[in-house]
Amino acid sequence: MRVQLPAAALPLLLSLAAAACHQGNLSRPTATATSVDAAAVASERAPVARGKTWAILINGGGSRQKNYQSHLLHVREMLELLYAAGVPKRRIDVFASDGSDPALDLAVRDIQPERNFWLIDGLQIGQRLRTEVRYEDSRLAGLSIRPASKHALAEWLDEKAKRIAPDDTLLIYVTDHGNKNSDDLTNNSIVLWGEDWSVDEYRRFIGKLDKKVRVVSLMSQCFSGSFANAIFAVKNPNRLRIGTCGYFASDASRPAYGCYPENFGKDNVGHSFRFFEALRKHGTLHEAHDAIQVTDRTPDVPNRTSDLVLKRELEHYAELQGKSFRTYVDEMLRYAWRDEIHYRSLFRQIDAIGEKFSTSTPRTLSALYASTRELPRLGRELRSHAHRWKAALVDLKRENLERFLDVHEFWREYLSDGFLDELEDDEKRELAVWLLTDLELFTRADETTALRLEALTQASEESAAAAYRMEVRRAAVRRMELQLVRISGLAHLDRFGTDAGRRGFESVADCEQVALAPPDELPGPRPQRRDAFPPLVDELALLETIRPGWLGIEFAAVRHSQRLELELEEGAVEISRVVADSPAATAGLQRGDIIVGPPGTPFRERTQIREWVMTSMRGQERRLNVLRAGVPITVTVKIGAAPI
Repeated sequence: MRVQLPAAALPLLLSLAAAACHQGNLSRPTATATSVDAAAVASERAPVARGKTWAILINGGGSRQKNYQSHLLHVREMLELLYAAGVPKRRIDVFASDGSDPALDLAVRDIQPERNFWLIDGLQIGQRLRTEVRYEDSRLAGLSIRPASKHALAEWLDEKAKRIAPDDTLLIYVTDHGNKNSDDLTNNSIVLWGEDWSVDEYRRFIGKLDKKVRVVSLMSQCFSGSFANAIFAVKNPNRLRIGTCGYFASDASRPAYGCYPENFGKDNVGHSFRFFEALRKHGTLHEAHDAIQVTDRTPDVPNRTSDLVLKRELEHYAELQGKSFRTYVDEMLRYAWRDEIHYRSLFRQIDAIGEKFSTSTPRTLSALYASTRELPRLGRELRSHAHRWKAALVDLKRENLERFLDVHEFWREYLSDGFLDELEDDEKRELAVWLLTDLELFTRADETTALRLEALTQASEESAAAAYRMEVRRAAVRRMELQLVRISGLAHLDRFGTDAGRRGFESVADCEQVALAPPDELPGPRPQRRDAFPPLVDELALLETIRPGWLGIEFAAVRHSQRLELELEEGAVEISRVVADSPAATAGLQRGDIIVGPPGTPFRERTQIREWVMTSMRGQERRLNVLRAGVPITVTVKIGAAPI
């Protein structure tokens, strides 16, 4: 028996129902099948038959400095998929940067060609010798480009709106930058060419189409989840605009991954590329969305409009009952788990995400939060370690380059700003090859420095990679959270929903069932097998190996005149602060002490003490020669573990 709340408790579902009544092709759930059957398998239903498909592809870019090549590559891939699906060019319009204006508007940077560039990467000279961003004119073979402006979009609407029939589908694809509206996350914006396009403006734009035109958004810009709110009517935020839905790379508060002028390696990934991969395999947008929840190894949190509808329902009912959102969601999840057979495929999705990213596979929000509460702290710790290792590596690169220039004095002139300013990019490439050839030989000849560089590079790369993986794990938790809320919402509709209210939700779910083409007809490379995500226990073990040593001081280089007077090496440093309860404080080090270095091997590089401490074993006792008020003493320090 289904429990019914009072009618006063159902304003949103009733408004959904009222809107759903205008959708003539939605069938009423049969009396013999439970409503949860229809809802739980919504993602598995065959796509609803529609008329013609039209498409708008938007890459605003903002300005030529930020109009990155990766966005245009997204547009080209989307065009290939549309062509393969049989959508003719006359029904596809691209709005990109400045349109057909021949001005150079696209930022492109070639891959760094020198294999030893890492020796100067992060240094000022490395920045000068990097491949420069160059600018090209955005072009698409066989297709004209309209400007990415509100005016051009309004002109398109005047031109095409009456030609799009009531049963047609308009696909609006956005690959672009996005801006967050911190005052109202339901009204973020897409970056066009020199202007922004907000959710409210987008809602009014699609509102000028015939109400029976299906409008499907596919958006990969930062903070794109805000545009899920376009499903609600302009004048009534609780009323659905039937036939409007979408898929988004991130929620309203999160940036999206992958936005660079380069096009190689990891920079060639992100929501669009992963979505396209899955689309080629499955052929439908809803199956591609489900697939990337498991396969997308970026910090993106893909979501869709039906998620928002269910979340708002749960929030509304939780408020009516005076319960927290989490409490009410968990109540409905326990109800769903008792009837697990109806939700098996959705729970399996959670299991697949947890298995893929080596996290727990909870059945309630409370269990999810409890099992993953340490992930944010671990992420902060790993990012802190990665920053420290990178800083130590850059310091050693700088010292290595300085020693090289002391030996090869003629290179100083070639690397001066005045000389470099006169070079063209191809001349800089030639100069970089000569420099790096000489620098590699010099570095290889100094075995001690070469080994130090190798060790610091490994620690820097491993800690940075682990920090990134932790961000991906946190995104996986958000994906599981979305799935748990979805299951809870479906269980809520089954337990408390009216038939009309369920039809409101199903109208959005049906809108999301978009089949672009049979998967065997879609062109392009298939997803490739990727290395397994390391188990979390292995990451924790790695965390211990890459955790740098810690002394607990702040320091500055000793003044040149004082160094000469005291006959100190360049690596001598003066303590400016001792952290309370730190290993340095325990050892008795004081503000004003000058650290010379270990007995017999004084520090010769300006920040060598940092590397010395970081690479020391935690718990190891080490001796330092110190000058205190000009008097030499030896201090024994016990190296600690670096805090966050």
